[in-house]
Amino acid sequence: MFPKKNIYTRLFHALGFRLINSPPPEMRKCILLFAPHTSNWDYILGVTCMRGLNMPIKVVIKNMWTRFPFGLIIKPLGGIGITRSDTKGASQVDKIASSIEDYPEIALVVTPEGSRSLRTEWKTGFYYIAQKANLPIITIKGNYKDKTAEFGPVIQHGTDFETAMHTIAQYYNDSQAKYPADFSVDQRYL
Repeated sequence: MFPKKNIYTRLFHALGFRLINSPPPEMRKCILLFAPHTSNWDYILGVTCMRGLNMPIKVVIKNMWTRFPFGLIIKPLGGIGITRSDTKGASQVDKIASSIEDYPEIALVVTPEGSRSLRTEWKTGFYYIAQKANLPIITIKGNYKDKTAEFGPVIQHGTDFETAMHTIAQYYNDSQAKYPADFSVDQRYL
């Protein structure tokens, strides 16, 4: 029987993609920023690539999807349920940062566009989650033009917001999405 890692790697390659560099050592506990995200295929490609690297990936999802019966599928795929309403007044950033503490290893995958539709201003909660959880932000992009995935700059904990966002926007600016008309970096930071 093949180890799961080989199955994911083979599937990633069977889809025609290749990883062109190695993941940084911080990958064992980080916020993993993935873009562009214009199609559901991006999720499949991302999962096969990251699982092939044996990364401990998780994604935040509405709590209802982690309950029975859906949780039987969603949790093994890396879903972490978060309740959007909170009677105690905790922010989403606080809830997510707190949930990360439960994992000795976690690469929390975030798609900063917040939608598969065109967004010229990205969500920035990932930065604040990383700061609260004392984690680095690892960037990775998929490129449909040459069918590659590539790790980019690592934004270390403590990097100021403006510097982080400019670095991130520059890195993703030349990305080729599956649907190019639906992708833009955050124009505020170019």
